[in-house]
Amino acid sequence: MPLQEKLIPTPGTPPNVHKDALRVFQALQEGGIAIVPTEVGYGLIASSSEAITRAFHAKKRRPGHTQGIIGNYDVHRALHILPAERFEMTKTLTHDLDMSLGVIAPYRPDHPLLQGMSAETLEKTTKDGNMAIHVGGGSLLLEVVRLHYEVGKVVVGSSANVTGGGQKFRVQDIEEEILEAADIVVDYGLQRYHIYGRASILYDFGEMRVVRMGACYELFRERMRRFWGVELEEDPVYPCEKGEYIGAE
Repeated sequence: MPLQEKLIPTPGTPPNVHKDALRVFQALQEGGIAIVPTEVGYGLIASSSEAITRAFHAKKRRPGHTQGIIGNYDVHRALHILPAERFEMTKTLTHDLDMSLGVIAPYRPDHPLLQGMSAETLEKTTKDGNMAIHVGGGSLLLEVVRLHYEVGKVVVGSSANVTGGGQKFRVQDIEEEILEAADIVVDYGLQRYHIYGRASILYDFGEMRVVRMGACYELFRERMRRFWGVELEEDPVYPCEKGEYIGAE
């Protein structure tokens, strides 16, 4: 199918998050793959086992390379196993401070949300007894997640690029093989955190350690220290110590 026939909204038409999210939800329910905007670049998402496998192959992922659950705070709270105070931390960060965050923690394999997953899909989304859940990412992504959560399903995804190809912050920069794999493409133009050129933060709340310094890591680091006294390693590119930035005059 030509790209123009997959695009929503129609070029020149403003986004309608609820309408666009419903179209994505319907496409995924029919076994499709969607490219959607997120704050840290465009993502490739699916919810059926067959579509998740197709997306995995389109990205040229190596065996053993995991994908994440795309969720919200409710999905994270339902699936992860953490002490109550850690859930309060993630709620403050993602709800009160509106941060997008990849949360890694032990998970509940017997939870009903995971029962529709094939063994192959579950293997792709877990590692060493942990599961990564991306919480947040923008209003469209959160609405797609909410629609799935209401019918007892989860969304799986990763960045819309060939593995190793780097984040894509505009649809026109996405590789042809990724665009061809998608059944629907939501084009909202340039995405918010393009200036970083990074994926999302990944933080292990079970072991309290940084797995990946992603976009806005300097904000995350400061908030962890300010509100909970957690000291994390400094970002070598965006240190933000004493109000100073690399390259600032």
